[in-house]
Amino acid sequence: MTAQERAVEIGSASLTGVRGRVAKSVAKPIARRTGLTREQVEAIIGFLILAYGIYQVVRPLVRASRRST
Repeated sequence: MTAQERAVEIGSASLTGVRGRVAKSVAKPIARRTGLTREQVEAIIGFLILAYGIYQVVRPLVRASRRST
């Protein structure tokens, strides 16, 4: 498995529930307008959602650590 295939798999795995349905519905029009495949667009959206989720967890931890010092 190549790195690109692995990245697509990880990005797609984070698309569940409502977010997954929305990502799948917008991936096709975006793929038509760009040089990417539908799977690649879904993976990018999945990574963005994953990164935002991590940001939402890390941000309060950083704020709390700054207040305690």
